[in-house]
Amino acid sequence: MTHHHSNLRVRFYPGSGQWTCIVQRMGADGMPAGDDVVSAVGPTKHEARDNAANKTDDDEVREALNQHDVH
Repeated sequence: MTHHHSNLRVRFYPGSGQWTCIVQRMGADGMPAGDDVVSAVGPTKHEARDNAANKTDDDEVREALNQHDVH
């Protein structure tokens, strides 16, 4: 699952009974630019997203995470 916010992409991956939330900064070509901005794990998508938000001081990243609707 992918969500775009400005030049950020929020993605979730399941694995080993938990979810990983990754935020990537995207280049003009639509490909990831550099290393992941932040990543975190949790037992649910919601908790993985919240853990990622707690690991960053970047307001743009927090906004992208908070606007991401977790199903």
